[in-house]
Amino acid sequence: MNPTARRHGLCLGLLLALGIAPAGAQVQAVVPDVTVKAAYLYRFLSYVDWPARALAPGATPLVVGVAGADEVLRELQTLVAGRSIDGHPVVVRRLGESDGVDGVHALFVGAAGSLPGWVQKARDQPVLIVTDVPRGVDAGGMLGLLPTGGRIRFEASPAAAERAGLKLSARLLAVAERVVNP
Repeated sequence: MNPTARRHGLCLGLLLALGIAPAGAQVQAVVPDVTVKAAYLYRFLSYVDWPARALAPGATPLVVGVAGADEVLRELQTLVAGRSIDGHPVVVRRLGESDGVDGVHALFVGAAGSLPGWVQKARDQPVLIVTDVPRGVDAGGMLGLLPTGGRIRFEASPAAAERAGLKLSARLLAVAERVVNP
């Protein structure tokens, strides 16, 4: 299967699994960007390994912080209600400029947030940084959402994830539009 078909299949599978797209839907189904961004963010969590010191086994909550993206925050809160990742209930928190990232496992930084500031706050901490800021993986993000032609694709920086003590799944990297290894 070629990479484009794999990406389309992953996207449709993601939307079907989350109940966002009806069975039999075409990949080009019209779904609001904010819904797709929240769905991608939620699914990304399944493809990341955190060190045990950051996310202990058991029912420890997996905390997702959202900065500068209130629409994504609301959509994600609705999406994850009652859901878990590998037995970890997912909890979503709004983060403001004055907040830190202590206790946060994943952070979504929207265009209204300051990506460089959040990257600095998360330095040397096992926090997955996802963003929709253009070329965000070049600015320290680990996963970057790329709206292109009515669809959303993503880019990845496994090197940035490794510096934070995280491991991105090879399955995730295989369907990324661009993989950056600075």
